[in-house]
Amino acid sequence: MPEETVVEQTTQDLSLAEGQPAIHICPDCGCAGTGNYCANCGEEMEPRVLRIRHYVRDVFQELVSLDSKFLHSIPALLIRPGFLVTEFVAGRRKRYLSPLRLHIIVAILLFLAIGYTLRTRMNNQLNSAAKREQIDSALSNIRTENARQRDTTHVPTLAEIKSSSEYIQSRVTEVGPYVLLLCSTPAFALFLALLYRKRKQLYVEHLMFSLYFFSFVYLILIPPVLWLHIYLFPISGVIFCVYLYFALRRYYADRGFKLILRSLTCIFACGFIGFFAFILSYVISWGISVALGDIPSGIHGTINIH
Repeated sequence: MPEETVVEQTTQDLSLAEGQPAIHICPDCGCAGTGNYCANCGEEMEPRVLRIRHYVRDVFQELVSLDSKFLHSIPALLIRPGFLVTEFVAGRRKRYLSPLRLHIIVAILLFLAIGYTLRTRMNNQLNSAAKREQIDSALSNIRTENARQRDTTHVPTLAEIKSSSEYIQSRVTEVGPYVLLLCSTPAFALFLALLYRKRKQLYVEHLMFSLYFFSFVYLILIPPVLWLHIYLFPISGVIFCVYLYFALRRYYADRGFKLILRSLTCIFACGFIGFFAFILSYVISWGISVALGDIPSGIHGTINIH
């Protein structure tokens, strides 16, 4: 007799009298139990052969859950400094996105905004006849100078420059969020661990704070990046400083003059780490584009203005 038939028959034999909950066999560990999930391993008590409706239901539940958690997480992240990480460490996590998922989502949104702004500015410049003539003239002068010096270095055309820039921006959008995740957040968490070493907290607790805090930083950078208004960056900077102060105050229960000193130290450290991570994102993206041949051969690092 086939295994699935045996399991189905066993499940039917284990069913209780009418009006009582049926006992099912877990498809993963084989333990018997009632309810939707196995009490031994946590696996869902699904039938062996899933129909289309099961997949549609699972996808719908994932989308609804993500949407609901995102809507709960963003307001809490924006207006309640240090609240989400305090809830996460305390074990109250069901209503909110995990710090890792929230960080990646917001970082992707930020890099999409950066890519959109850079593409828009480049297209506006290249759509200007005067700007195109200026760039063509500069490239022509470089070619003439290279020919006079018998330099065989390739000088790209305007179309190659535009194409290469688009490839690099695409790579930055793909790679950047993960570079920030692997570089900026662990580095800032290590800095916090040193700053609050007397608290005897685990490194992972500082890492959770770092993930949520950088998520907030990326989020408030999106409007200035999109609109490039002269006042938006200073306003975001002030919000950043105030938010960090209250986040440290809530999460670490810090107070007084020491809190002010630690906040100022964290501001400089966070700024340096974030700037380095953004530069590294572009360098890695450029390297990947070169390695994969997205940038035409000889175009990178070849224009020398004497």
